[in-house]
Amino acid sequence: MASSVAKGAAGKSSVLKIVGLFKRKPGISVEAFREYYENKHVKLFEQHVALPGVLRYSRRYLTQIDGMSSPLPTTTGGYDVIMEVWYKDPELFESLRSKSNPEFTKITIEDEEQFLDRSSMTMYLSDDVESKDGPWNV
Repeated sequence: MASSVAKGAAGKSSVLKIVGLFKRKPGISVEAFREYYENKHVKLFEQHVALPGVLRYSRRYLTQIDGMSSPLPTTTGGYDVIMEVWYKDPELFESLRSKSNPEFTKITIEDEEQFLDRSSMTMYLSDDVESKDGPWNV
């Protein structure tokens, strides 16, 4: 099976994936949240994701499945979207991360405050393990 992830010399993925879990700002509907994210916020990152070595930028909007979620309150539940950015390798991510741009950071935060609950935002490095690959051409 063909894999969409580049493999390093030891057969281990060299791709670095950053995952963000985000909640919408209280009082914003699911529809308004998604519309703002896709039609305004995403545009702030067009130049970044167009850089060579930035492999993927995606949002995965979440809908809870009744009967399949814990009835217990959690501090990590209730997220509206999973954001992913894939980089060709950790070195590229670190290189881009080290190029601080205070004006862009200010603009991004101001925009996030329009639709995100910034107090609940969390970002992770993702170490993916797949039990079954594709078929992704379905």
